This record gives sequence, structure tokens and C-alpha cells, in this order.
Amino acid sequence: MQHIKLERDGQLLILTLARGKANAINREVVEELSAAIAEASADGTVRGLVLASDRPKFFSTGFDVAEVFQYDRQAVTELIVRFVELIETWLRFPKPTVAAVGGHAYAGGAALALACDFRVMAGGEFGFALNAINLGIVLPPLLVRLVIDAVGAGYAREMLLAGKSLTPEQALQVGLVSEVSPPEEVRARAIVRARGLAEKPAGAYRALKRVMCEVTSPAAPEGDPRALEEFLDQWFSPEAEQRKRELLESMRR
Repeated sequence: MQHIKLERDGQLLILTLARGKANAINREVVEELSAAIAEASADGTVRGLVLASDRPKFFSTGFDVAEVFQYDRQAVTELIVRFVELIETWLRFPKPTVAAVGGHAYAGGAALALACDFRVMAGGEFGFALNAINLGIVLPPLLVRLVIDAVGAGYAREMLLAGKSLTPEQALQVGLVSEVSPPEEVRARAIVRARGLAEKPAGAYRALKRVMCEVTSPAAPEGDPRALEEFLDQWFSPEAEQRKRELLESMRR
């Protein structure tokens, strides 16, 4: 794989994001993550996953805007469909998953972390946000549900409607992350947590996780074509196009 490193640590599989400065997500990253989790699901010797980053100060800043903002409607459709499928697969993965959030986690990067069972985040001047509203973009229903499930409706409004970025301490306070540790210890702490989870009875963990997904994520509206069309209409709306241009211009300065 080009953008994902796979390592075994006993019964754990560690997936490490390794693309560019900030692990910006494109179609290749989505496909590599999809292939990796399919492999882990089929491998009976894998008892748990850790999703980490080898980039200092960054877990992932989300989609590669310099690339993705140039996509036409068909290309955006294909990317979003595959990304939502990835998040759904990760969310329903029958084994323990822990995200080692070693820095900033924004947009699609934050969604990847939220799809894991637990999150360990680095302390420091880092942010965790799903603030697509600042770009005039509407999140797919599944990602909205992930935020509500993680922090409750009240804080979800702050994150989604107000576009608020949470500090590690705030993320811990509202239950978005389970632990905050020094940046150099995040990966190790996530591995320790994943090992403990991997020792739980596998059948019970799998069954209870399935029940929790069914309770918190009933009848996925992601399959409704109207939800996708609404997302695409807003993605290519005049206000979103203006915000995207402004962001790209700021990145070139």
C-alpha cells in the first residue's frame, strides 16, 4: 500500500496513515483503508485494530481539498459514496478498534476517528472538528449521527451548526475521547487499550457491538438517493464554491 502502513503487534493490526504532511484523504486512501479493514475482518488471528498516524501534529485534516475541490459532480459522488461505505464498514467492524489521534483531526479525519470504538488523543494545541458548515457543505447523515452518538445532541450542535473545534481537554470532558496523553505516548496508549479490549470474549464483543450499532444507527438514510443529491447540490452551491475558492487561495499564500 502506498498511503497506509500495516503492522502486526501480536493479535493487533496497526493501520498507520502516512500521506503527505497532514494525511489528507483522497480516493486512493479510501480504497487502501477499505482493503485493509476487509483483510482484517477475514483474518481470524486479528483480534483488534489501531488506527494511527505517523505525521507529527496531525491525525488527518480530512479530504485533500487541493485535489477533491477540482472533482466534477460524478467524481465527488463516487468519492462520497465510497467514503461513507468505509465509515459504515469501520463502524460495524466486529472487533475492537481504537484511534490514536496524535494531532489535529478535522472533517473526514475526525469521521475516521469517530468510527472507532474508542479514541486516545494527544494533549496540546490540537483540534477535533467536523465543521463542514464553515465551507457551506452539509455532512452526510451517517457522519451527523456519529457526532451525536459520541457527544450527545447538545455538543453536536456546537460542533456541527456552530462549527466548533474541540480541544483535547474539551473532547475528554464531553466523552468524545477516552483519554488524553502526551503526543509521544498516544500510539502506545491506544495499543494498550486495544490489547485490553482484544482480551474480551470475542463473540460477546461482536454481538454487543452489533446491537449497539443497530440501536444507534437504525435504517441508514445513506441509501436514500435524496440524501446524496442534497449533499451534492450543497457541495456545488454558489456559497460553497465561494468558500472553497477562499480556502484554496488562503492555502496558496
